[in-house]
Amino acid sequence: MSEVKTFTVEELKCRVDKYLAERVSIPRSRIQREIENGQVTVNGVQIFENKTIVRLGDKITYIILPPEQEKPKNIFLKTLYEGHGLLIIDKPPGLTVHNASAVKGDTLTEALLFHYKDIAGVGEKGRPGIVHRLDKDTSGCILVATTQEMYEYLKEAFATRKVRKEYVALVQGTMEKIHGEIDTPIGKSKTDFRKYDTKNILEPKESLTEYKVLENLDIYSLLLVKLHTGRTHQIRVHFKSLGHPLVGDELYGGKKALALGLTRQFLHARRIEVQLPDGTWIEAESELPEDLKDILRKLHSKKVNLL
Repeated sequence: MSEVKTFTVEELKCRVDKYLAERVSIPRSRIQREIENGQVTVNGVQIFENKTIVRLGDKITYIILPPEQEKPKNIFLKTLYEGHGLLIIDKPPGLTVHNASAVKGDTLTEALLFHYKDIAGVGEKGRPGIVHRLDKDTSGCILVATTQEMYEYLKEAFATRKVRKEYVALVQGTMEKIHGEIDTPIGKSKTDFRKYDTKNILEPKESLTEYKVLENLDIYSLLLVKLHTGRTHQIRVHFKSLGHPLVGDELYGGKKALALGLTRQFLHARRIEVQLPDGTWIEAESELPEDLKDILRKLHSKKVNLL
């Protein structure tokens, strides 16, 4: 079903694609395509140009169409746990969770539809079984529900902190503290539609990240990170806010983040724990992928074989 969003422009003058990108969680590239498809009107008039200028008081209507239904595809999945209507998948880097952002390439949902055919009716349309997500280039543990009962339970479990997530990250610079917390709200950046931030933001949300330094490596720090909230790009944004962006994360760290030759952020969902409805806890761990191990070997890490 389509979703219709309406806005009254509160800025003196700006491009319509930029205005919408700052107010909806949809990539600007997709918004631009949908403007060209005629899904946006300004003051009741359909527009087709992304560079259309809107002004103070203009009325914008944006018709957001649902993503195309994904089809089953035989993509290899490494399953760390299966039972009780629950899967824990070891997601490789480069695999998008689902196509809601109109990205190209294989998706986890395509693989799930192939290997678990009954999952098609679980959860939200277009996101079968998906209760949380990892960024495309973040690897490691992700929970998936294979029954509607488990899907509803997991949504509640995330809300009531019955899910524990632990990550390994490599950041630039030497951390000032061996152990610490970053308790800073995160919201969508007002200045860059691609980013989230801790300053100059829309709709700030409470965000809490805990970290422990595992090893200092020259001008880098290897960290164990625990999330106490689950905001988009939370780890990436929080460490950037401290002046320690993730290695390989060009979006938040600029060209300097690519100094070690890694072309994705050094972030791996190493461990996940979830409490089942009967009160018992299950857990799964994912070994650090080879591309991240290679970076640690270059830095002569003593922890590389333990991760």
